[in-house]
Amino acid sequence: MAVKAKLKLILMADDVVVAESEDPDVWKTAFVGIHGRAGSGGATDGSPAEHDTTVEWVSEEDRLAVRAFAKGLDVDVRDVLAACHPRTIAPYIFLSKECWEAFKRNTPERGRNAVSNAVLAVTLLLLWAERIHLERVSLRDAYAVLRTIGARDEHASRAVENCSWLTVSFNRIRLNPAEASKAVVVARAFCLKEPPQWADADSETA
Repeated sequence: MAVKAKLKLILMADDVVVAESEDPDVWKTAFVGIHGRAGSGGATDGSPAEHDTTVEWVSEEDRLAVRAFAKGLDVDVRDVLAACHPRTIAPYIFLSKECWEAFKRNTPERGRNAVSNAVLAVTLLLLWAERIHLERVSLRDAYAVLRTIGARDEHASRAVENCSWLTVSFNRIRLNPAEASKAVVVARAFCLKEPPQWADADSETA
């Protein structure tokens, strides 16, 4: 696997460095603002685009997977990059605080339509894992994703075990094929900063 460069955003006035940051949220926002809104647009059909400036700053190894991920969620590539910046290196998903806060506002803390921190993290991770052929996802991986925004989940194990679209076996978490569409609903809502659009009134969440 190719070595990935560490990105740093530098603001300059002529030749003078005014400010710089290695914060992923800062440079992700800057890239989306510069490239994603420039009018070129990103391909979301899983195929390369001739002038796709939306993902030109993403490593070539990641590009096709990012486009396929976005297509699977039926969202724009720009929304996926801004929301969770999927990568092929651990922790694989780098959460957006803005999308996180919006998701928490759009879902209840408890009850049928609640989605716990760990369930959200592992759901995004599992859907991305399908695109990069990541064979094993565990709670430890979910904790690493949550740490990208300083979040925690004290009841992670119970929440994941009780989630209808997740299955746990020998500390390995997988998507339940019979309920996988609910995972897509959750991930799409997170990326779009919208309430989850459940297909039926009896949807189970954790």
